[in-house]
Amino acid sequence: METINDRLQWIVNEKFDGNKAAFAKAIGIVPTSISNYLGKQRASKPSVDMIAKIVNVLNVDARCLLTGEETAKVEQVLTHGDFSPASIHGDAVNGNMDIAVLQEKVKHLEELLAEKERLISVLMERK
Repeated sequence: METINDRLQWIVNEKFDGNKAAFAKAIGIVPTSISNYLGKQRASKPSVDMIAKIVNVLNVDARCLLTGEETAKVEQVLTHGDFSPASIHGDAVNGNMDIAVLQEKVKHLEELLAEKERLISVLMERK
């Protein structure tokens, strides 16, 4: 899985049997926007907010999602968790997560993204 969009598609396929609408609903975004990330024509990169939702709601390892490193760990993490309709709608998912915890996770994701961009720049300079 080379791109973050490939990894998003993998999550949709593995946890939601390819159901993009169920994936969107689980992470709290409009189902029609999923085609912006998973469409072959114009696959946009997901926002930090969307990545944070995926990491927090679906218990996906942020480093694996962002960089593709430790793909086996993503698979291991994704095999755990309750994605039943009741869970997706609130009670079983961390619905009461403290805002400070979320802000810290978003900060960590931003740092990971910055590091990824730095590494890309270094690799591009070597070419």
